[in-house]
Amino acid sequence: MLNKFFQPFNKYEKKEENSINNDLYNLIYEIIIADHVITPDEIELSAELIEFYFQIPKNTNKEEFQKLIDNQHFNTDLSQYAMRLKSSLSYEQRMDIILICWQVLMVDENEDQLETSTVRTISTLLGLEDKDFILIRNRVKDSL
Repeated sequence: MLNKFFQPFNKYEKKEENSINNDLYNLIYEIIIADHVITPDEIELSAELIEFYFQIPKNTNKEEFQKLIDNQHFNTDLSQYAMRLKSSLSYEQRMDIILICWQVLMVDENEDQLETSTVRTISTLLGLEDKDFILIRNRVKDSL
């Protein structure tokens, strides 16, 4: 009897975790499509980095990005995703998201203005300080 009572709560927790993961995919996907060119390198790197920083299996990440590609997903408002992540993740985890974004942006060693502007917007929405945004950008650019 009690098991049935707690069942909806268990489903809610799993749904909330999936929602956070989906928010993460949506924000990073926005960087992938910002220059209107989706490359296998961007998908591969994104999947690897999400696995490294957020312990979500690489194959799952690739599948989720492929779903977004197949649905020709287009974000008109990133704030909803960013606000949920901002309230659910630590400041360091939000910095990791921006680090992923910068690494994906620079995978082709070309800093596209649309991509840069999108990363800046996401960083602001996630509540990162300018000094941390610049630190992350310089760290990625220096590693090339």
